Amino acid sequence: MRMPPIDPINQLHATNVSWRYYDLAKSRVQIHEPPAPGEVCLWLVPSEFRFASASNIGNWLSLAERKRARLHPNSALGRRFSVARATLRLVLSHMLNCEPQDVGVEDEPDDRVVVTHPNVEGAIHVDVAYSGIWIVLAVASAKIGLGLTVETTGSQGADARKLMWDEAARIGARRAERGGESGENASQADWHGITLPMPGGICGVLVVDKPVARVQAFGWERPLEAEGNAAAS
Repeated sequence: MRMPPIDPINQLHATNVSWRYYDLAKSRVQIHEPPAPGEVCLWLVPSEFRFASASNIGNWLSLAERKRARLHPNSALGRRFSVARATLRLVLSHMLNCEPQDVGVEDEPDDRVVVTHPNVEGAIHVDVAYSGIWIVLAVASAKIGLGLTVETTGSQGADARKLMWDEAARIGARRAERGGESGENASQADWHGITLPMPGGICGVLVVDKPVARVQAFGWERPLEAEGNAAAS
C-alpha cells in the first residue's frame, strides 16, 4: 500500500482550528451525535480510566475482545486494550444514543477499526493509538489516522523534534489510508495533519483527509500556548 504524502501546504495552522477542552467525564453531556463534517472528537485516556471498570469491561466487550485481552502476553497491555475498547464503546454510545455493548466494533486488517450500529448514518471513522499508559481515541466523519512517537535519549533540539513530528505524521498518514484506495488516487488525497498536545515526551499527529475547523478534546489539559495545536510541519 502506498503511503500518502503529508504536503506542508495542507498542514492545518493554529488559527484554522478551534480547540475546545473538556474533562473526560463531560463526554456524556457534550457529545450527543457523531462528529459533523469538519469536526473531530478526541480523547486522551489513562490505562486506569475509572469509568472503564472491571464490571463495565466485562459487560461491554465482546467474548473475542475479552479473550484477546486475557491472552495478551503482557497483562498491563492487555488491560490497556480492554480500557481502550470499553472507552471507545462508551463514547460512541453517547453519539448513537444506545448502550455501549450495542455498538459494533470490528477489527479489520492493518489495525483498522470499523464501527457498526443501526443508528449510524453515513460514515464514522475511528482510530485508536497507544503510548505508554496513554490511550488516544479519535472519531470523525472523515478518514483519520493517529501517529504517536516518543522522544529517545539524546533527541533534543528543534531538528530532532521535527524528525519526530515528521515520523508521527507518516504513521498517521499510513493509518489514515487503511482500507482506502492505494496508488495514484491515494497519493493525491488532500491530507491534513494536526499536532496533538500530548503529555511528556510524546509527539502526536492526527492525519485527516478533509479540512478540520473544530476539535472537541476530552482529557487534555489546556496548553499554555494559544490553543495548543500548532500545525505539524
